[in-house]
Amino acid sequence: MGLVAKDLEKTFLSLGIPLADYGLADKSGIIFKSSFRNPKIFSNSKKKKNNIFRMASMSKIITAFITLSILEEKNISVHEPVVKYLPELKNVKLANLKDKVVQLSKTNNDITFHQLLNCTSGHGYEHHHEPISQLVKKKYLSPMKIGDDQFLKAPLISLPGKSWNYGVSYGWLGKAIEAITNESLNGNLKKYVTQPLGLKNTTFDFNEVDASKVAPVFFKDSSNEFVDISDKINIAKGDFHYGGGGLLSSLVDYLKFLTLFLDEEQVGNMRPKKKQIIDKILTNQIGKLAVTPLKSFNKTLVLDYNLYPNIKKKWGYGLLLNIDPLKERRSQGSGSWAGVLNTYFWIDKRKGTVGTILMQSLPCYDENALKAFEEFEKIMYKQVFNKT
Repeated sequence: MGLVAKDLEKTFLSLGIPLADYGLADKSGIIFKSSFRNPKIFSNSKKKKNNIFRMASMSKIITAFITLSILEEKNISVHEPVVKYLPELKNVKLANLKDKVVQLSKTNNDITFHQLLNCTSGHGYEHHHEPISQLVKKKYLSPMKIGDDQFLKAPLISLPGKSWNYGVSYGWLGKAIEAITNESLNGNLKKYVTQPLGLKNTTFDFNEVDASKVAPVFFKDSSNEFVDISDKINIAKGDFHYGGGGLLSSLVDYLKFLTLFLDEEQVGNMRPKKKQIIDKILTNQIGKLAVTPLKSFNKTLVLDYNLYPNIKKKWGYGLLLNIDPLKERRSQGSGSWAGVLNTYFWIDKRKGTVGTILMQSLPCYDENALKAFEEFEKIMYKQVFNKT
C-alpha cells in the first residue's frame, strides 16, 4: 500500500495535519500502518522518534474492558451501586443553571456501574456542560488541566439514568476498580490488558514511557499556525490514573487491543468470559435514550460536534455505536470513538477490521482533523473491500 500512504500524506499535508500515525488491522494482525510528520514542522531527524500518543478518551473502552473483567471475576453485578466501594459518591449533588448561576441540590439516587459505563450517571465535562464550566471559571471546581483528581468532584448535570451525558464517569470507574482490587488502575491495566496481549507501550503512568518518544501536542492558534503545547498537558504525569483519558499507547499496541473485538479466542490466557464482555461493550446500553450533540464551552479545547447527524446511533460501554452504516465507511453496528487530541478509532465486526488514526492537536473536532479521519477510513475500505 505504498501508493496509499503517499496519497494519504498528500491529503494530510493539504489539510495542515501536524502529525499522524494510522493503521488498519484484522484478526490476523496489522494489514497496513504508516506515519506522517508534516515537513513544515518536523525535521528529518525527528520524524520517526515520537510514536507514543496520549489517547485521551480512547482510554474509555480499555477502562470498560478492565471494569467488566473485574466485575465478572468478583461476581459483582453491573447494576450494583458504586457507593458500596466509593462512599464519596453518596453525597454527590445535582447542578442546575438559573440566570447563569449554578444552584446545587441533593440527590437520592445511587449510581451504578452500568450508569458509569454507559454515560447515564449524570456526570458531565467542564468543556461540554455549562454548569460545570461555570464552576470552573469561578474557581469553585478544579479544572482537568491541572492533572490531579479534583475535577471528579463536579456535581451531576442530570439525575442518574435519565439521560446520556458525556462526562467524567470513567474517572470514577477507575477509582472503583482501585477500591475493589486494592491495586492501581495501571496495575489492573497490566493484569487484564497489557501483559496478556504483550503490549509494550501502553500505560496510565507517564513515568513508564520514554518521554522523548511521546508525540508532541499542537494547538492551532487564531492565525491557523500550530504551536507546541506539550508542556501544558499534565494528565498521566502525576499519581492519579484517569480511566477516562489518561492512557498512553502506540499505534501497534492500540490496534492489537482493538483486534480482541474481532477474534475473542486469539488470546488464550485471558478470562474465559471475554466474549460476553466484548458483546456487552458492542451492545446498545442506553435503551431508548438518545446520544446528543456535544456542545462546547471551551473552544480552545473542543469545538461543537454533532456526531454523525444523519444516522441512528447509540452508546455501548466506552464507545459510540452506529446503528446505520456510514457510506463508504464502516458497517451498521460498528463501534467508534475519539480522544480530545484528535485521535479516532473504529471497530467493524461485520467486515472484520479495526482502524485508528492518532493525531495530537487541539481543538478537538477541528474540521480538518475530522476530514483526515474520514478520508483515511474511506481509503482503507476502498482498498480492502474494493468499494463493496
